Amino acid sequence: MLPKPKKIINLEKEFNIPFRGKILVSGENLKIGQLLRNELEKSKRCFSLTGYGGEDVLVRLIVEPNCIQNSQGYRLKVTEKGITVVSKTIQGMFYGIQTLKQLMIEHNCKIPAMIIEDEPDFENRGFMLDISRNRIPSMNTLKKLIDTLSELKYNQLQLYMEHTFAYEKHETVWKTYTPLTADEILDLDSYCKERFIELVPNQNSFGHLGKWLKHEKYKYLAECPDGFETPWGEKYGPFSLSPAVPETLKFLDELYEELLPNFTSTKFNIGGDETYDLGLGRSKQMCNELGKGKVYLDFLLKVYKTVKKYGKTMMFWGDIIKNHAELVAHLPDDIIAMVWGYELDHPYDSECELFSSKGITFYVCPGTSTWDSFVGRSENALMNIENALVNGKKHAATGFLLTDWGDNGHPQHLPFSMIPLGYAATVGWNLSSANLCVDDLLKEIDLHVFKTNLSIAEQIYQLGLLYKSVNLRIHNMSPYFMALVLPHKMPEYLTRIDDNDLANTYLAMNRAREVIAELANTETPTDLNDVMAQIINNAEMLILGMQALIFLKEYGEIMKVTSDKWNSFEHDFEKTLENYKVIWLSSNRPGGLEESIEKLTKILRMRK
Repeated sequence: MLPKPKKIINLEKEFNIPFRGKILVSGENLKIGQLLRNELEKSKRCFSLTGYGGEDVLVRLIVEPNCIQNSQGYRLKVTEKGITVVSKTIQGMFYGIQTLKQLMIEHNCKIPAMIIEDEPDFENRGFMLDISRNRIPSMNTLKKLIDTLSELKYNQLQLYMEHTFAYEKHETVWKTYTPLTADEILDLDSYCKERFIELVPNQNSFGHLGKWLKHEKYKYLAECPDGFETPWGEKYGPFSLSPAVPETLKFLDELYEELLPNFTSTKFNIGGDETYDLGLGRSKQMCNELGKGKVYLDFLLKVYKTVKKYGKTMMFWGDIIKNHAELVAHLPDDIIAMVWGYELDHPYDSECELFSSKGITFYVCPGTSTWDSFVGRSENALMNIENALVNGKKHAATGFLLTDWGDNGHPQHLPFSMIPLGYAATVGWNLSSANLCVDDLLKEIDLHVFKTNLSIAEQIYQLGLLYKSVNLRIHNMSPYFMALVLPHKMPEYLTRIDDNDLANTYLAMNRAREVIAELANTETPTDLNDVMAQIINNAEMLILGMQALIFLKEYGEIMKVTSDKWNSFEHDFEKTLENYKVIWLSSNRPGGLEESIEKLTKILRMRK
């Protein structure tokens, strides 16, 4: 099962669910009974709901606050005579039914007798999807994702937004991006609530606002309206709001006034991460006088007061304030810090201790490791998640938020997020499953996420190990991704790639081609065709990235690659790109596609 229950007591015999029977429900869990009845119908079983006992009652759903301690916990008992689920709350009953559904799938409705006693290790279990780096999913895609999250017992979802909500007065910013509308948010919020998921608003409110600040209408709010040089030496356009501009708070207040009423959540993530340009422009004097950390904190506290006006608990990324440890104690007591880091060895232990020791509520926020990679970095993802959740529990984090970013055009398709999504679900619910065998994890993901007995997760996992074919490690990125999408950055790394790396890259290309061939030749149900196409498309991008790395190492620069080799590469690239467009439009909105393609094809323009 996924997530793995806390305690399973095996009994003798089994219960073979008959084709007819009754489900005992009370008024308060009628909808849960209907959910179970609908699931039974999928296996041709016809069950009715009743509020009374009787011999033909084979499933009993009992909400009894005095019998279960945890509000999200449940007890599921299977005997040869029937099934009983007891919970403290309706939410706990919902999770008990999710487990029962999985047992029905795993045992084909012939369930071994057992008692399951279960409750989560983390009260808050969230997933965050980036919808601001070009890829904005369709409503159908988002609802399918919500269904998956609910079955894995997640109870929070955040959609990371910079410019992708259709603010009525700010069409200039979003008009080419087909953003989410207020009506769509209301629809999603309701859809989530029915599945016991809290849709938490997420609007970055400090840094990462380049899509706003590049327009003349908003440049007056920017810290560096003419751009700045990043810590890694690149010229970058306007990026952060300036604390030195009084109108920034009025601007944010207007956004919140329109955005927040569409959510029933009591939380709000205002972002506030990676303010690289703070102190380099309009706030330079303030930072020189008070210190950059103090200026950051003062602005954060002003945003906090604005958020409180709307009755929300403010969440914020903790990466800036952690660098000013002496200021952490000055954070409000009713704020939630989001402690994030995406490499397997991120110092979660010390960072969690910092916030915990100051009495600050916090979540741990690992990542899926899918972005800047095409096919994910499987090993890094699982180790990063385990590191975050183990140390989060150690230091009393109140929740976790698995983040799925879309840097550099969001070219990776959603199926590559399913393995980390499944692993975080099971470890976040039951920390003792952190040592779960990878093979077992992949089988559970196939069965309960992809809904198949095919070995799809294994193929994804193997593709996600190919980044290790070279010894070069780049922070949060696969070298193959950099070679294809950011080739101008590769020269500084080429000296760290040797002949053995190239030989291993050729082997990795062959392995990726084998996976593509295996997937292409596998007979799949119609509802998995899109998944297969997405995996193959990203695997083809990975191969292009491998070829680009070989070109750069062997020739030094793209312009020197021989015409015959380049023509073959360009032909494969164009074919992959055409498939990419079709796949994108089948599950995402059109806005952002051309910008994503522009990022992907920079290497092609280097030959023009």
